[in-house]
Amino acid sequence: MNNPILWTSVALLVGVLMGLYLALILKSSNTKRTFEQLNHRYFKGLNYLLNDESDKAIDVFIQLAETSHETFEPQLALGNLYRRKGEVDRAIKLHQALIAKAELPERYRTRALLAIGKDYMSAGLLDRAEVLFSELVEIEAHTPEALQSLVEIYQQEQDWLQAIKSASRYQTATNRNMNRSIGHYYCELAELALSQRDEVEAEKYLSSALRVDKKSVRAHLIGARINQSSKNFQQAINEYDLAIKADATYMPIFIEDMAACYLELKQGELLEQKLLKLMKQYQGISLVLTLADYYTQVNGVDAAADFLSQQIKKRGSFKGLDALLELNYQQDSKAQNFDYIDVLRELIAKLLKGKPKLRCRKCGFGAQSLHWQCPSCKHWGVVKPIYGLESE
Repeated sequence: MNNPILWTSVALLVGVLMGLYLALILKSSNTKRTFEQLNHRYFKGLNYLLNDESDKAIDVFIQLAETSHETFEPQLALGNLYRRKGEVDRAIKLHQALIAKAELPERYRTRALLAIGKDYMSAGLLDRAEVLFSELVEIEAHTPEALQSLVEIYQQEQDWLQAIKSASRYQTATNRNMNRSIGHYYCELAELALSQRDEVEAEKYLSSALRVDKKSVRAHLIGARINQSSKNFQQAINEYDLAIKADATYMPIFIEDMAACYLELKQGELLEQKLLKLMKQYQGISLVLTLADYYTQVNGVDAAADFLSQQIKKRGSFKGLDALLELNYQQDSKAQNFDYIDVLRELIAKLLKGKPKLRCRKCGFGAQSLHWQCPSCKHWGVVKPIYGLESE
């Protein structure tokens, strides 16, 4: 809405709407003089608006609001447009004037309260917005919108218990599935409990997360981390397996940790079998690199390089090529032609520099590290590893 031409077009649209409302006023007015006064104020306000004199325009529209509630709709819309344009103070002023009008019907008052709540949210006044939205929920007015806004507020404030409560009520009110989000709220509580070294409480929250979202990859990964740190390596492996079943696209995030559990249990052959099986089912270079690393440890650099070379032909990957060049260096670090490896690796590094490793499946936001909630569109569980030549 920062485009002046677009803003002027919107202003004209609002003007047309107000003109229609004034026509209704004309039909119901008792005197010609009343209409002439309204008509004069209307065109005066519209003129201010078109000349980008917003404060003067608002004063005129506030006077109109005091005169008749018939102008409520266009003035509510105008306030919303100010908010979207980033002029939150003006939006609040216009919407508060609507509420201040004497004898305003309740159906109008609650809509104005909803608008002011959104104004407060845009201004970062979350406490004030929370009070208004809670009031609307209490009186059962515009409940879905109010609950949705409360969920957004509690997410920003990281008040996860209140977020769970409001999201559950929103789900009941709208039949919209909120289980994925609620599952993540429980995971946030589990992470908080772990930061306070309370594993028992964390596991309770993880159980709740899996109760509402049986495919919660995050809950299984947190569970795996708890078991791995407690040296319960087999249980950690079980959790990693469940994470793969829930959503295998996340494997690049945790496959090295999973491999470490097998090695701690001295189960290298089982690890090899598991990785080979996964490679037949899923794409991505991380599986290959993890197995190549294992081969380096047990069979030597030459065997690992041969394996990796064969796999890169099947799964083109600059990341894989860089790993192969590193193995080539280890094979013959004293060779005269070693310089070319440095050159190639430097070129690969420049090519991949700044390239996102993960991407939001909803809005396309690119990231270098995992975000369980997309920083851009705010959806949960949608930022996942990218698969392709320049990534996985």
